[in-house]
Amino acid sequence: MQTDHYFATPISCFDLPDSQALNTQLLTDILNWQQQDPDGIVRSNLSQAGAWHSTLDMHLQPQFSQLKNHVLASAEQLFESLQYDPHYQPAIDSMWANLNPKHAHNRSHIHPDTLWSGVYYVQAPTDCGRISFSDPRIQSRVLSARYDPQQQQPLHTWPEIYFDAMAGRLILFPAWLVHEVEPNLSALEGIDGYRISVSFNLYQTPRVADSTA
Repeated sequence: MQTDHYFATPISCFDLPDSQALNTQLLTDILNWQQQDPDGIVRSNLSQAGAWHSTLDMHLQPQFSQLKNHVLASAEQLFESLQYDPHYQPAIDSMWANLNPKHAHNRSHIHPDTLWSGVYYVQAPTDCGRISFSDPRIQSRVLSARYDPQQQQPLHTWPEIYFDAMAGRLILFPAWLVHEVEPNLSALEGIDGYRISVSFNLYQTPRVADSTA
């Protein structure tokens, strides 16, 4: 018997090596940004709970260039592993910061008109809310099989998957994949209890020729 698993959905995680220093600076810069633009914008974030969503031009601001470079380097690794055309490189279409105090969460959504999306965690206290992804194959939920309770259920059969928020972790996923974020239930008070993250969208663009050639 030969069995292949088709229609898999890749999700990639990267733990940045210099995240502590990076996150300290990001926290300062994001809070300053929020003070300058307290209204922000509203997307999937629950503004009624005090959540703040920045404008989408974070990747164009020089103070965030270090994180931008990490995002592009991680995407480069992913695109290469997926055997994407090497004449094209990842590019950031939009990038934004998220401040989520207690009870704030993100409703179920996708990111249309882009190829890959991702999130990077700047601050993630205990119980601040997990990100979840749902099986995009709606037909697979018509009837679920019963699996051997003594065995781990195969990953490709899971109806949804949860990832803990972890400071310094970057997660990349297909932009069409339905996802949401649980409410922040951290017991910490004030800004220490916030879940703070950066989200972004990626696409492919022709690779710039090496100017030193």
